[in-house]
Amino acid sequence: MMTRTLFALITFAGTTLPTTALAQPIEPVNPEDRAIRIQHPDQRQIQQLAQAVQDRLSATYLTDQERAHLRVIHGQWTEEDLKNPTLAPQIALDIGDLSNPIFDDPATPIPARAWSKLRSGLPTQSLELIEQVQSPTIETMLIRATSLELLGEREAAITQLESIETQLANQQLDNASDFALGCEALIKLTRLRSPIVSAKSDYEAIESLIAHARDRVDRLDWTLRLVEANLLYEHHNLGEAHAAAVEALRLNPRAVEPMLLLGHIAVDGFDFDTAEKFADGLDARAASFAIPDLDDDSEFEPEISPGGAIIRARIALRRKDPEGAEQSLDPALDRFPNHPTLRALEASAAAAGYRVSSTNRLLERFNDDFPSSPIAAVWVGRTLSDSRQYPQAAEVLRRAIDLAPNWGEPRLQLGLMLVQAGKDFEAKNALTEAIKLDPFNLRAQNSLKLLTELATYETIETEHFTIRYKQGQDEILAQEMPEILEAIHTRVCSDLPGGMNHEPAEKTIIELMPNHEWFAVRIGGMPSIHTMAASTGPVIAFESPREGPKSTAGHYDWARVLQHEYTHTVNLSRTRNRVIHWMTEANAVFNEDAPRDQTQWALLENATRANDLFDLDSIDIAFVRPEKPSDRSLAYAQGAWMFEYIVERFGPIAPRDIMDASTTGRSAPQAFEQVLGLSQSEFMDAFINWAKEDLRSHGLLVADDLPTLDELLGDLSNGLPSISKLDELLEPDPSHPVLLNLRLGIALALEGDTLGDEQIRLLEHAILIRPEDEMPHKRLARHYLASESFDDQARAIPHLEYLDVREVHSNAYANQLAELYAQSGNPARALSKAIRATRIAPFEAPAREQAARMAMIANDLDQAEHQLNALITLEPDREIHSRRLQALQSMRDGSN
Repeated sequence: MMTRTLFALITFAGTTLPTTALAQPIEPVNPEDRAIRIQHPDQRQIQQLAQAVQDRLSATYLTDQERAHLRVIHGQWTEEDLKNPTLAPQIALDIGDLSNPIFDDPATPIPARAWSKLRSGLPTQSLELIEQVQSPTIETMLIRATSLELLGEREAAITQLESIETQLANQQLDNASDFALGCEALIKLTRLRSPIVSAKSDYEAIESLIAHARDRVDRLDWTLRLVEANLLYEHHNLGEAHAAAVEALRLNPRAVEPMLLLGHIAVDGFDFDTAEKFADGLDARAASFAIPDLDDDSEFEPEISPGGAIIRARIALRRKDPEGAEQSLDPALDRFPNHPTLRALEASAAAAGYRVSSTNRLLERFNDDFPSSPIAAVWVGRTLSDSRQYPQAAEVLRRAIDLAPNWGEPRLQLGLMLVQAGKDFEAKNALTEAIKLDPFNLRAQNSLKLLTELATYETIETEHFTIRYKQGQDEILAQEMPEILEAIHTRVCSDLPGGMNHEPAEKTIIELMPNHEWFAVRIGGMPSIHTMAASTGPVIAFESPREGPKSTAGHYDWARVLQHEYTHTVNLSRTRNRVIHWMTEANAVFNEDAPRDQTQWALLENATRANDLFDLDSIDIAFVRPEKPSDRSLAYAQGAWMFEYIVERFGPIAPRDIMDASTTGRSAPQAFEQVLGLSQSEFMDAFINWAKEDLRSHGLLVADDLPTLDELLGDLSNGLPSISKLDELLEPDPSHPVLLNLRLGIALALEGDTLGDEQIRLLEHAILIRPEDEMPHKRLARHYLASESFDDQARAIPHLEYLDVREVHSNAYANQLAELYAQSGNPARALSKAIRATRIAPFEAPAREQAARMAMIANDLDQAEHQLNALITLEPDREIHSRRLQALQSMRDGSN
């Protein structure tokens, strides 16, 4: 029995030490913004650190040997240092050159050789080496403990770690490296052993030791900053972990461990470009000793490093690209076939590819080599959760909990997964247990805070949905949702084109989140996060469509967005969450039941002209690994276009059959060939021919028999042709879309709000020739609305309708249409448009006032009452709303 424990270490050397880095205020965090919100170290502090390092290295009292040793510590070693057999092993370890022949040299110090074996996934060889050490040190005990842990000898590992704990408690250390290794041992001990007093006191003690060593023993030791960064990262405190890792890297720019941690943080924050740069840096630093200058990566061939492969594989997995993950892992596994994290991610890639047998086989092999290690189970569980394979994820994560009952991470991942699956009660239990083991885990606390928040929400039950909302103004919108949601269900689950002819087995939970912060916490960790809404399968969360400092979405057509997201939910239900990525996005866009807007048409037109349309493989890659900023937008547009083509040529059942084929693990080309009887090339040839004809029918592509603009006008370097020249060219073919567009542009160049007859004629003709061009409609609507004659103003209606059906974020067109329909004697249509305006901006009082007025005109007293009640909630201080409601009730009483 230990006489002194971690709890005693919090008063190290008789002084209570600070633990503020662990106890940070909890705020909801958007996972996509983490890379942006991370607090970088102050540049002045960084400069001071760099200067302090240089001052240390240039100190006149140093011997040559001491100076060389410090150069290695701070990553400023020279080619001469590489030849020094005393220094070279540490250099190789720092840069991650684990396969360097120096580690096979018996003359190399045993701890360095043992570290290289251990980090390569060879704990038996590491243990054999370290057993040769006669006098144990903190370093050798840590190596022994880690080796024993990987070999499944947990109790023996705990015994070694407790020996380190005793030494830290009983001895005054003056070596920063020993402190760093000791703290690393204590962190490992907290994962393996039940808390002596409490997990909180254990972690506080560790942070106290780190703070003492950093501030009083050696403030320039990078390993101390690294161990602190790792501890903060384990608590999912990404901001402070990033700052500590950056400082560690500044203190030793050639060290791979802080760079690997920064790569992980970048992947967690969805900052894949930065993560890729760190992966490149890890490969560069793992190159052989023939590196003259690591600041110039062009001077040598990079090595295949475990760290680089790990980061690239994680990027691919977060992008739902299991093949890309395997491509990143394979070369590294060839070099390091036993590396635990590489093998864990290999199993994760198999899981992401829905290869159940391969996943189980890889997990079994991992467990054979590393008994009782939870590493692979945690990675696979996280990956299955990201892939929405919730039952399978729960099974694997519970296995990880059994393997590591005192480590909070598996319970955290289980809790996060259950949150996404809508299992709030089970999630709360898992997260509560995770916090008991790691009370400083910010992500666990955020998620538990979310569940506590959700428990206060009101609930509305419909036949197919459970609607959850926060008391207050959001109730206005929530009360309007049931009828619309049930209509969405009918549409999406039908056998109509785009319908899935399938209903989810359970009700779908619709959560109306009051602002972007809560929305982001609700769907935290999802790489394909939608701007304002997201489906996790059983749960659809969406941000309340309001303007304000805590809202990023602003006003939007929430019904259209939910119809898109519910399509994902039904797709996932029918295919057991194994749908082809681009197909579910295509189906969701198709099911918005709204015409393609001009921006989408332009993307499709340009890609077709340039022969840049995606094939069945590359369109999925465009979603997960876009090469150009426009790739993802084009993938959405083209996917819906291909979906439309499939429905038109092969019938509405064909897309469902393709998705069903994907359930068995078939790729898109394989599923298409099975269902459509066409190879990828045959399908693409047929689709592109259809697409070109579709563009021609919309005036976006010149027919093959029409001369091009260059052929008609020649060199335009001397200026545009005259109007008379264009009219002359248009006379034989007034429908030439490109000529007409040029002629129209010249005609409108100097116009004001009102148009002349010639301009109106050209605009109306352009609408017939290029029906997807929004400009003529906008211009004609502006012209007619500027008139003082209502008859002229009413002529704006078809143009406003054209624009309104394509609008997602503004209710301006709907507002204007409501007024025009009311004046033209069509009260039903006026009310319909006024209600649409309230759906885009449900918390905008003027829209509600207009809807109440239109309801009175249409004699829809129930709707008028609803709108007035909404106004009372939105503007409780305006008595006019209550008086109008009383007047309405009096009107009703008088009519009874």
